[in-house]
Amino acid sequence: MVGGRDKRIRTIVTLVGVGQAKVGELFVHKGSGVKCAECRYFNVCVKNLESGRLYRIVGLRNRVLKCEVYEVDMRVVEVVEAEILAAVPSKQAIKGVLLIFCSQRCEKQDCNNYDLCLPEYLRDGDRCEVVEVYGSISCPKGLQLSRVLLRRAPPS
Repeated sequence: MVGGRDKRIRTIVTLVGVGQAKVGELFVHKGSGVKCAECRYFNVCVKNLESGRLYRIVGLRNRVLKCEVYEVDMRVVEVVEAEILAAVPSKQAIKGVLLIFCSQRCEKQDCNNYDLCLPEYLRDGDRCEVVEVYGSISCPKGLQLSRVLLRRAPPS
């Protein structure tokens, strides 16, 4: 890591509302608005983010632009995809391991680990790196699972 940032993590330049533009702030990209395609900032604001993914602001730039379509001030920022807590089979829970994420099939919505087994911002088939391992979790179905922090990895 150089300057506190891992060189393997892809930084994306985008735009967010000035009130949201704080380092460390998280947001979910919900896709473009109805009028966004008309905007001259479409490519940097919307096109380079993936809908349904969680992003963390890691840097602020000294540029504020006016979104003429929605009439709001937008700050130029640098973002990365945020790491996600998830449950994976214990044999895959090794720091640094690359894996293909597969959510745990479970109907027990009242389980304490339900959100780990079916994390909102990961999709089956995502290629992920295990960033941190927090230990095993108790599964009412008897599965051997561990709580880990995952970061999506670029395709090989």
